[in-house]
Formats: sequence, structure tokens, C-alpha cells
Amino acid sequence: MRRLEDEKTVREFLDRVCRHVRSREIHPDIREEFGGHIADRAASLQLEGYAEDDAITEAVKQMGSPEAIGKSLHQAHKPRLDWKMLVILAFMVMAGLFGMLNVEASESLPIYFTLFTTKAVLTGLGLAALAICYFLDYRKLKKYSRIMFFGVLALMTYTLLAGSQINGRQGYLDLGFIMVNVVDLSLLLLLISLAGLKQESQYGIIDFVFKTMYRCAVPALLFSLGGSPVQGMMYLTGFLVLTWASSKRKKLFYMISLPITVLSALSFMLFRGGYVLQRLGTFLNPSGPEAYHWNQIEKAISSAGWSGHGFASTIKTLPYLQSESLFLYLIYCFGWGAGIVVVLLVLMFLLRIGQMKLSLTDPYAKTLTSSLLVLFGFRLLWPILMAFGFVPIISIELPFIGYGGTPQIFDYAAVGMLLSMYRRKNMLPSADKGGIDGLSMDFVGMIKSDRGFF
Repeated sequence: MRRLEDEKTVREFLDRVCRHVRSREIHPDIREEFGGHIADRAASLQLEGYAEDDAITEAVKQMGSPEAIGKSLHQAHKPRLDWKMLVILAFMVMAGLFGMLNVEASESLPIYFTLFTTKAVLTGLGLAALAICYFLDYRKLKKYSRIMFFGVLALMTYTLLAGSQINGRQGYLDLGFIMVNVVDLSLLLLLISLAGLKQESQYGIIDFVFKTMYRCAVPALLFSLGGSPVQGMMYLTGFLVLTWASSKRKKLFYMISLPITVLSALSFMLFRGGYVLQRLGTFLNPSGPEAYHWNQIEKAISSAGWSGHGFASTIKTLPYLQSESLFLYLIYCFGWGAGIVVVLLVLMFLLRIGQMKLSLTDPYAKTLTSSLLVLFGFRLLWPILMAFGFVPIISIELPFIGYGGTPQIFDYAAVGMLLSMYRRKNMLPSADKGGIDGLSMDFVGMIKSDRGFF
């Protein structure tokens, strides 16, 4: 039989089907699958005595209405907006804005005339970043993963050598109108780029060891030199999870990746020994001389009760109310119920990311979602567990709720990437089912059964 793609009747039929399908990513799969059905039916008709041209025309006719097929496929593969995630995020944003208003109105800290306004402006910029990332195709990031990874490492190295120092921490880049903490912002970019890198290699164990070393130990060292131990530990956790999830040969993971990660973590702790030992010692011995902060936290929570002390209540013993202690301050002002609401929002947010991951079929999207789940999971759960004494006290605040500064714009961008992946979950060919998720096959089968064949 002649090449069907050259047949005007077939080409026009496929064009009319695709015209109603907004997702252009699946147009090639639609053409291939429906072209195959037409070819199979035309071959059967020829065996029944049809001439070749007549067999092709009749096969196209028996496919049914191209408009009906196209509209049905569009419904099955149209972009999806995850409203659940947006609603949860909206409540977290409102909690953050209300928290800033509460802190600004109190007399607990030095006067912050622009605390609420700045938070609102940064939230607006973050939502703009979210919208941009939502419409961008996340798959384009994958081919730049290696460039991004080494580029971020190079930028971290530059800022550590030639950047500015603030509050004893190196790694700030002076852009003239703003100081950006490159080391802290590098965490998200490194985890995103790591998701697009192949974890195993055809060149053997030595190459695998080399890749594990520079992907694990080098970033940990740079985070340590930049005075960002929290970000370093988060990166090592993310690296371990991603390597395990993407490894096809678990034996290599347990023999190479796991020991190197553990050694990097131990070296990291030794290098930052003073900070780590102090925090760990206070956690293990809450009645020791360094336990003042623990005692103040306990007093603030226990005194709140269910009703709290009221809007903008003054408390001088909790530092950084707008950031690290905001969760505690909300409990202090509005009672334990406010804390429960925040905890529920955090859990729903993380659960929704997990549900999004399960609904995705693209392997890269699933790995990328795992990266963001590790990142947000660590940063959202630690401040809550820290408030109730389950983990050591570190410098970390709740994303979207805490003041955040300019880094929160990257958090919104990360949510935009999650929404972008969810948006395309039905717009991409299924890797395990073949074709276009098997839906067009079911639709064609339904049409054929109505026509009396198949």
C-alpha cells in the first residue's frame, strides 16, 4: 500500500482531528495512531475486494467524524490547572500577610514600618514568577541541567571568593540595588538541575564514583564555606533521596552513593563543628546553660492556651518574630488553634505535592517533583517540629508564611513549576502505555464497534 501520509484524504482527516486538540505535543502521536488504524482497516478492506484508493477512502470514512474525535481528545488531553494547590497556597499567603501585619503592629521588635508592604510586594513578584513558570515548558530545563549545575557551582565559588559578607556569612552578591544571598538561593537551582542529570553511567564504577563525588561533596563544601549549614544538610538529604529514587542499580547506590553522602555529612558537621555541636548539645540537654531559647519557646506556647494573648501582643523574648519565630508568635497571639491551622495547611500542601507526583507519567517530572517535595518538606516541617522541641533549633522559617525576603520569589517559581508539570500531565504521550495514553485507542474502538467491525 502507498504511504498513507501522502494521501490527501488521510492528511485532511488527521488535520481536522488535530485542529480541535489544543495540546500540540500529542499531535504527532495522534497522527501516528490514527494513521495506523486507517492503514489496518484499509488493508482489511482490500482483502474484501476494495481497490486501494476506495479502501483508503472507506477506511477514513469509517473512522467517524474528525470533529467529534478531535473534541473528545481535547477534553481528555487539555491542560489541567491544580486548583487545590492554588487554594492551599492562597491560605498560606494570607496567613503570611496577616502575620506580617500582626508583627508590624506589635511593639515586640524595633519598628518595621514597611514589613507588611514589603511582604505584599514580594508576594506579588512571587506570584508573577509563579505565573511565568506555569506557562513555561518545564521539559526544556532538562537539557540544560548540566550547564545549570556547573554554572551554579561556579557562581557560588565566585561569591565566596569575591562576594560580600553580612552578619558573618560569606556568599552575598552585590547587585547595586539589592544584596542577594547566592549560596542560599543555590539550593533550589542545584536540586532542580540534579533531577535532570543521569545518576548512572555506561563507563563503569569509577565514573559513577567521580560523578557522585562532585555532585555530593563539592556542593556540601561550598555550602559549608558560605556559612549555610542548614542549606548544606538539605542538599545532602535531597541528593540522597534523588539518587536512590532514580538509581536502577540499587547495589551501586548502597555501595557508593550512600557511603559518600554519609561521609560528606560527617565532614560537613566536623567543618562546622561549633555550630552543629552547640545546636545539638542544646537539643540533647535542654536544661543546660544554652537552653534559654528553649525555655522561652516553652513559656510562649504554654501561656497561649486556646485563645492566645490577642492581636499584636508584645513579647520580647522571641527573636525574629517576622521569620524564624513567626509560627510561635501566631500561637502566642491567637492560641493553639492558630498553630493547628498552620500545621494543617503545611500538611495539605505537602500531601498535594505527593498526589501531584503520583499523577504524573513523565519520569523527569516525577524526579523534579521529588526534588521540590524534599525541599519544601524540610523547610515546612522543621520549623513546626522545632517549635515543639522535636528537632534542634536552627535558622529556618516557613516558606510563604515567614517574611522570606527576595528568596521567596524562587519558592513561588518552584510552585509554578509544579503547576506546569501538572498542567501537562495529560498533554504528553504516556511512556508506559504507548500512543497517547491509550485514550485514542479506546475512542477508535468505540467508533469501530458502532460501525460493526472490530
